Amino acid sequence: MKIKKLTILSACLFIAMKCLGQNNPEKPFTLQGAMSSPRLDSVSIEYIDGQGKYIHQVVPAADGKFTISGTISQPSFSFLLFKHKGEILSKRDVEIKRNLVYIEPGNMVINKEADVQGYVYVKGSKTQDEWNELKGKTQALQATVDSLSELNPASHGVGNRSVLAPYQAKIADIYYKYFLSHPNSDVSSDRVMYFTGAFSLDSLKTIYRNFSPAIKESTGARRLAAVIKSREVGIPGTEAFQFTVKNREGKDLDLANFKGKYVLLDFWATWCIPCRASMPHIISLYQKYKTKNFDIIAIGDDDKNVTNWSAAIDKDGTGMFHQTLRGANMEMARKGTPNPRDLGEQYGVRSLPTKILVDPSGKIIGRFDDGSDDDLDKMLTTIFKL
Repeated sequence: MKIKKLTILSACLFIAMKCLGQNNPEKPFTLQGAMSSPRLDSVSIEYIDGQGKYIHQVVPAADGKFTISGTISQPSFSFLLFKHKGEILSKRDVEIKRNLVYIEPGNMVINKEADVQGYVYVKGSKTQDEWNELKGKTQALQATVDSLSELNPASHGVGNRSVLAPYQAKIADIYYKYFLSHPNSDVSSDRVMYFTGAFSLDSLKTIYRNFSPAIKESTGARRLAAVIKSREVGIPGTEAFQFTVKNREGKDLDLANFKGKYVLLDFWATWCIPCRASMPHIISLYQKYKTKNFDIIAIGDDDKNVTNWSAAIDKDGTGMFHQTLRGANMEMARKGTPNPRDLGEQYGVRSLPTKILVDPSGKIIGRFDDGSDDDLDKMLTTIFKL
């Protein structure tokens, strides 16, 4: 199994999730709380239903008793938050305190809140039992990663990534072995999506081929199939996806008009720390090679916050080269509707920053998504013989 890089999908699991529709009918589920917890005030749950719709319910809890009901078509992950009386939680507190719980069609019961190690036991959810088993295999390693990240708040920097990398690689290896040894598990088909940046294309294909026929019909497996397909585009040796989009000024930006030039496609985001940190270097590359048949198109992953995107361009001083937005549409993504405007999708971008170099004929000759610009620098030096 080849490990490339561990991409952590942390901002919002639901946004990252691409629900590819459901062939199975919706089925009811009920989650009952039967715990002795007089301090418990309410319980909230977040999940994606079988139609790709985001659901957020908050139900009161009386003497530790509550009932949550809804419909899903298969075992699905959810976020469960137990809120105590008088407790005031910030957005960050909620992210830390909420628990990942797998719910299933049918009746389920929770007898207590998460234990000291963060385990939630759900009677009636075999998938949750499997998740607890898998989490237990990596808990010590994950605690080390969390501790190192807390010691260095700038944990997304290149230097700290090298410190975390050995631990993350061990975690990825444990997950990989679990996926292969549990081909009929919904946990496998769901969790693999959080390692698509860590595993090589061949490893992802091995996982998918190993899934049982039933699991291959699950949302997670179909998402994996889509990722595998996307990984086969945007790679060196293939033709660059041709696009016509609007630039920052609202004018047409057509890749075809760049034929005859080397073009660097820089996929970035305002909230991506490594992306922003690399901008001075990208500016230096542009200034160094702009008179040598070289250009840059920066593609921002900020369709939902154009104001921040534009402000970041001004602050970083990157308005000297072409700027456009990715074209993401989360509603289309949740429904599994193809989006030809989504440049990240068309180029198989799965982590940021990602840089893709296109030659004068329109063929991709380089892809750089490991967080370092060293290989890009070497390629440009060779091309322009400097």
